[in-house]
Amino acid sequence: MWRIYIESFIGLFFLFIVSLFAFDFFVYQLNPDYDYVLEDMHAAALHHALNTLSEPQGSAFTAQLLANYADTTASILNIVPLDNAPNEVKHYFAMTPPPHPYSFYDEERALWLTFPNSESFYHIAPDEGALVRQKIAFSDSLFFVFTAIGFLIYSSWLIWFISRRTRALQRATAEFAKGNLNVRAPTNSGNKVGKMNESFNEMADKISQLITSNRTLTQAVAHDLRTPIFRIQWQAEILHEEADTPALKEKIASIIEDTEEMEQLVDALLYFAKVGRQDAPLNRENIRAQPFVTQLVERLPNPQHRQIDVAVDPNISFRADKILLKRAIENVLANAMRYSRSKMAVHCFQHKQTIQIVIEDDGPGVPEQYRERLFEPFFSIDPSRNKANMGHGLGLAIVKLIIEKHDGHAAFEEPSSSGARVVLTFPYLGADNQ
Repeated sequence: MWRIYIESFIGLFFLFIVSLFAFDFFVYQLNPDYDYVLEDMHAAALHHALNTLSEPQGSAFTAQLLANYADTTASILNIVPLDNAPNEVKHYFAMTPPPHPYSFYDEERALWLTFPNSESFYHIAPDEGALVRQKIAFSDSLFFVFTAIGFLIYSSWLIWFISRRTRALQRATAEFAKGNLNVRAPTNSGNKVGKMNESFNEMADKISQLITSNRTLTQAVAHDLRTPIFRIQWQAEILHEEADTPALKEKIASIIEDTEEMEQLVDALLYFAKVGRQDAPLNRENIRAQPFVTQLVERLPNPQHRQIDVAVDPNISFRADKILLKRAIENVLANAMRYSRSKMAVHCFQHKQTIQIVIEDDGPGVPEQYRERLFEPFFSIDPSRNKANMGHGLGLAIVKLIIEKHDGHAAFEEPSSSGARVVLTFPYLGADNQ
């Protein structure tokens, strides 16, 4: 978000500078500077008045009047011979005819005056050391300072105003991404970001309805499959008892085995749909990590007598839904047992403000490009879906749902040696934290 704010501030500042240059170009470059035109008119009027007053008195009287004028206007009077005048002054008065025959402002906006039959130019320049001109310069500087400060205050307020509204939408988006399908962006006038809040809510409604209907359909289909599967099993078992040849018994036994797998898949589907429901509550309770994890490892079926190293910090206690967490850890342990060759390792420890349960095996491992996708339902690395080394395709998906319900995350990480390394991380709430 900070990048957006910085880009917005830079954009506002750039627009402010461009506006100043555009104003200068359209007002002063494409059109006459009427402030300067007015100054020229003042100078011509001053010359006319001085010429009228000093004509019968001579050049000395004119010089005295100009000296008084310069003194009272915080200016400096210089009398410059005609030959010593700057070229731009000579060029101006050599024009036929000049716009103002006896007065001229140079690039420094200093006034040059001359009179008929005069052998000198009268140069009246601002006295920058005069107090009044110093005050004016200071006031001009303050104008730009206050303009810059006002711009900074306004742009900061605008960025804060926009960020306050976008943060509300960002929080709703983050909650929705975590799986809270009931969250919606505020639509009151104080928190709206144009039509984005309404658009987000419309999108959230459609996604929520789609996911809910999909899970409902999955649950309904899985539930309705139970009865025909049970009937097939029952009839197959009867046929198995009545079979009169070993070959027929073997085929019927294979059918019974397949229906048992179908029944397990249906149970997994129903459990997956149940865990995925947003209204399913978490029954948190205090759990001591060491006996809890150790008991799960001891009850794990281990027909090949794999070596299992267990290291659990005895001081860890946390709050979680014991039934759900038990299912998640059992699924990961069963997965590691299925793919391990000779040994496994289970570690549980507190890392900063999180609890981490790390389960490693020495199996073939998981290619890095598949580590995220393995938590998707029914995803398999083996396209042939080898029956000997496969579960139902929902075990790790259930693990992910359960851990995310505890505001944590599950991930495959780079193992210390060969094999796979699954890390279950969830916030440490403390034993007494409700």
